[in-house]
Amino acid sequence: MSNMNSRKRKIAYPYLKNEFGAYCQMCQALESERELIIDHIDNNNRNNNPSNWQFLCYTCNYIKNPRLKERKEPLDVCGGVYDSLYRETEITINREKEPKFRKYVELIVGEEKQVPQQDLINGGAEMFECSQKTTRRYLEKLTSSEGRYEKRKDGNITMIYLKEESGMI
Repeated sequence: MSNMNSRKRKIAYPYLKNEFGAYCQMCQALESERELIIDHIDNNNRNNNPSNWQFLCYTCNYIKNPRLKERKEPLDVCGGVYDSLYRETEITINREKEPKFRKYVELIVGEEKQVPQQDLINGGAEMFECSQKTTRRYLEKLTSSEGRYEKRKDGNITMIYLKEESGMI
């Protein structure tokens, strides 16, 4: 049960709408498409710090915070909905951020000729506001057998280099 009373909701809803926009943080549904609920990110309903609030639509809130006593259908039924919504959001993010990360790697390796792998991962994550896991995955593609870059060990540090042109198709 939420500790957010109607007075607090009247403050939180416009705050979130103004700061972040009126859409679900999971599926990106707009306020005009679905009813939005104020969710406590850390699931602590007593933590009414504005940084702990986010909008979720009813469905995504239910998926994030399942109430098993109320649930009439098995858990895996809604899981498919969540998975497809998550994949769509992940694809959208990757379409935006991966090309920017590629240009970043091209610029940095072009200037410095060799760059520590971890610097590219951490710097890309910071610059493009995504996880290190995501930038590591992008870099793995760039350093694959078909990618433009290669990894070489320099002591205990993995360095990233542009592949030799003779090896490129």
